[in-house]
Amino acid sequence: MLRFLSPLFLLTSILVGCGDSPIDMVSVSGTAAFEDGSVPQGEVVQVVFEPASDGPQAIKKAASGDIGPDGHFELMTRRPGDGVIPGKYKVFFIAHKTMMGQEPLLPARFNSADQTPFEVTVEDGDNEPFSFTLQKQ
Repeated sequence: MLRFLSPLFLLTSILVGCGDSPIDMVSVSGTAAFEDGSVPQGEVVQVVFEPASDGPQAIKKAASGDIGPDGHFELMTRRPGDGVIPGKYKVFFIAHKTMMGQEPLLPARFNSADQTPFEVTVEDGDNEPFSFTLQKQ
């Protein structure tokens, strides 16, 4: 009987430990638009928060979100609505006219964490919405 209960106990312990992450996540939203107020319109338009190498967060996971036709976005790390791990991030954008990505909508400096001019800090608790002004291709 004890041989049967030990594996059952182990399995139960593992399953109980597979719940929500103990990491504190925070909600992050904002807007992205061109200097003239228009919004990039394409089949793929996203914002990505890439953890900065010198950021304080122990777990470095990127977060992303689609930019809507009105320029609004909400970020997720693993699943919709989960938010972002507080810390320091480089912010870049993926914006292509088509899914195949052959027609970029933004200058190259906005397309990678290495070149982006945007760096933000996500704080514990409530964060004001972020606002990014982009230049057209």
